[in-house]
Amino acid sequence: MFKNLRNRLIIINVTITTVVLLIVFSAIYIIYTRSANNRPPMMAETHYIFSDDVEDYVEISLKQEKETAAKELLVMLVVSGFVIDFVVALVSYYLAEEAIKPVKEAYESQKLFIANASHEIKTPLAAISANLEAADIHGNKWIKNVETETAKLTKLNADLLSLARTDINHNVDAVDVNLGELVRETTESFEPRMKDKDFSLKIMLHGKTKVNREDFVQILTILLDNAVKYSEDKIRVSLSNHELKVSNDGAKIDAKDLPHIFDRFFQTDKSAEGVGLGLSIAKSLADRNGWKIEVKSGKLTTFILSF
Repeated sequence: MFKNLRNRLIIINVTITTVVLLIVFSAIYIIYTRSANNRPPMMAETHYIFSDDVEDYVEISLKQEKETAAKELLVMLVVSGFVIDFVVALVSYYLAEEAIKPVKEAYESQKLFIANASHEIKTPLAAISANLEAADIHGNKWIKNVETETAKLTKLNADLLSLARTDINHNVDAVDVNLGELVRETTESFEPRMKDKDFSLKIMLHGKTKVNREDFVQILTILLDNAVKYSEDKIRVSLSNHELKVSNDGAKIDAKDLPHIFDRFFQTDKSAEGVGLGLSIAKSLADRNGWKIEVKSGKLTTFILSF
């Protein structure tokens, strides 16, 4: 993220400098060449001194000198422009690094805080859930509400912890995995939630593929959870060579929302449960592995993971 920000700052500075140099150098070149071309070729009072041949020779020589001078000026301006741009790029790189350093440090501290806080919160949440189960109180709506909200908080905390870990840990451990079996196992865990859905699974990839198993499963789980949550009836999952697709027939996503679908805390349906972290986590995991994830929305809304 900060690398892209630094590069944008450098590009902006170099672009502005280049435009200014083009304008100034073009003005210098035009003024110089016009001034040279408008000089009188010969003084009228000395015209009688030279023969016609000598005068023609002088005129040609002067013309050639003007052209040579113009070319030399152009070369000098172009070389000067490149040198100035190079110097500006180096200075911009240094200044951009210095400018984003405090922001980068604050961002890193924030990520560590979220990771540590989420880890610490996980313990009391687990204790609350365990005590609720041990109490074995059934039929009490207040206890039921506590269990529901505790489950939501546990899910939110797990998402925050996952997102923080993704930001902090950029190491990827890829191993040979039978993705067909892995996709089948993961979708089977969703069968109770999809018993009233028109679900189909198509696997066209056989053999083993080198991927990060945990990240792949987490992305698929997020996409399946999203499909179950928003589908009306149909859910389609397909696995082919280096491509996973998860589709549902929920409401079409507006074109204005598509660019933001993987943004943190973004939700197309503001009344839906959750806080909009799932797809952001999927995008972060995909980026960490060098994969590409995108969404297309028409009759079906399809999330495509290219790995």
